Amino acid sequence: MKDGDYIFITKDPFGKEIRLKSTTWNYHIIGGDHTREEFVGQEEMIKGVIQDPCFILPNNPENQNDTRQKYIDLVQLPKFQSLKALVVIVDHQNVEYGDVVTVIAKNRLNQEIGSAIYVRPKSTREY
Repeated sequence: MKDGDYIFITKDPFGKEIRLKSTTWNYHIIGGDHTREEFVGQEEMIKGVIQDPCFILPNNPENQNDTRQKYIDLVQLPKFQSLKALVVIVDHQNVEYGDVVTVIAKNRLNQEIGSAIYVRPKSTREY
């Protein structure tokens, strides 16, 4: 794929390249069967969650063959009055890069299972 075929290409905290394909964005995330207008214009926010997530969790820890991971952080989406947990699901089937497969805004994270793959380090900045 050419660069024009991607909404963005970035790196996660492990330095792995993560890509959001234009087709995934246009036909699955903001279009298609379940139009989610809350993500229109929020590409940089989604990229930021991939670059600096609060947590990375396995998508389905009970399935050893599941190559997907959830990148999670709290965000303020303009369409909502309250904070949402933004869950960006990335498929790591390819060892060289990951592909964003979907993005979900959740009110709560009470169903998340599995040990964290990554936890954002606490700031070492002194006040």
